Amino acid sequence: MMHKFICTITLLLLTSCSFSSKKDRINRNLIDNKNISLLNIDEDQKIIIRKDYYGTYSFSSWNAYNVANTQIHQVKNLEYNSSVERIENLEKNISKLSSTIPDWLETNKVLKEIEDVKEEYATLLNEKDKTTNDIRENWEELSNEFDDLREELRETVKDYRTE
Repeated sequence: MMHKFICTITLLLLTSCSFSSKKDRINRNLIDNKNISLLNIDEDQKIIIRKDYYGTYSFSSWNAYNVANTQIHQVKNLEYNSSVERIENLEKNISKLSSTIPDWLETNKVLKEIEDVKEEYATLLNEKDKTTNDIRENWEELSNEFDDLREELRETVKDYRTE
């Protein structure tokens, strides 16, 4: 009888230790991976976000941002050579940035950067039939404004990081 009791206690201790070490391993892997961040949104909510191919954050709950971010990176990599169709296709995602932003990212500074992006996009869209040089300059201005938005998002994410 005493043998069973000791075996049961031993198994219980070993099992609880393995759960603890597995959790510690997961947390350590998150901290060691520069492309993944564990964020404490509030006491009951943690979110994992990742960096995309370009090294900028990608948010599972903000598709409009993710698509616009990728498209602007792609055009920048093409040295701002782009078709009118690509300019027009960006409209849907740019217009949804402020209405689909996750609550925890919605700060006054981020919202201001989104408005600046929308203004630069409106200029690009309105001048899409101008010269190639004008269009490239407008793409570059939009890209710069989007860089400012990315930076503000990085700052906001920093406030939530758990390390």
